[in-house]
This record gives sequence, structure tokens and C-alpha cells, in this order.
Amino acid sequence: MGQVKRTDSYTLNSERRDLEERIKNNRDSFQQTIPEKYKLTATVNVSHEADGDRITYDVLMNDVQTPLANVIQSFTLAPAMMKVIDAPDLLNSNTANDYETNLEPNNEPLGLSLGRSYVLKPKTDISRSALTDYQNMYIKISYGSDDERTEDYFYIQAEPSTETQAYIESLSNE
Repeated sequence: MGQVKRTDSYTLNSERRDLEERIKNNRDSFQQTIPEKYKLTATVNVSHEADGDRITYDVLMNDVQTPLANVIQSFTLAPAMMKVIDAPDLLNSNTANDYETNLEPNNEPLGLSLGRSYVLKPKTDISRSALTDYQNMYIKISYGSDDERTEDYFYIQAEPSTETQAYIESLSNE
């Protein structure tokens, strides 16, 4: 396939632990400005499916300015979102990928995306005030060789779609 097989020992649980501990004990360490090495954007969308409403988060890392080896993306949402999402956890990560993703300026792939959809609890169980944190995302981007990893942490407000804004407006003010 021409891709490097991932050999590092990064796991979903270590990413979960790292993000949860940082949110709980060191929230100020999340940067709110994007580094010069790459561009990072986040979006949130609500869709209506046969089995219920879903909220989908996407993180896009692109426009890299310097080579980044073995990129790992992880994100989680504000802990308060557990009250409105029907899921066992809020974390998403690409740690399960079999192959490394290496990003270089002006080379394929041009970016790296990470997304997850969550089933929302029934509208009757959600108030607008319960969703005040729905845009808050805590993102970890790490890259480099196994023995020299760089870890960047970001707090980003996801850009809501028109559908998301309409959904929020349709909720009661309770």
C-alpha cells in the first residue's frame, strides 16, 4: 500500500485519560490560538435520522506548513454534553488506524479529518440551557516519531451549521 504501518503504542484509553485529566486539572493549558504549523477547524451539525436526531462533530487539520509524521487526532466534548447525548463516552480518536498519516506541505493527503456522530436524547428531555456547551471541543493533535512526540492541545468552538442553529432554537428555554 505504500503506507507506513503504525507501530506506536498509543491507545484510545491513553488518549481518553490524557484529555480527561487535562480538562479536569489543567483546563487553562488548552490553547485557543492555532499554531503556525497547520490550520485546524471544527464544525457541528444536527441531522434527523429515522432512529433519532444526531449531532455530528468534525475536526479538519490542513494547510500544513512543515512535515508532520504519524499524526494522531483526538477530541472530546464538554463533560456536560453527557446529559444530552445517548453514548457511553464523548471521546473520538484515530488511534485505531492501522497506518500512520504523515502530512507534508502541498502533498497528498492535503489534510486529515476526524468526525463522530452522537445520538441525541429525545427533544423532550433536552432544554436549550442543557446545550450551552455544545460548541466546546477539546482537541489533542500529536505528531512525530515514537520517541519525540509533540502534543498540541486546543479548546475550539465548533462552527454550527444552519441545521444545528435551528435545532437549538427549537428547544424549550427551560
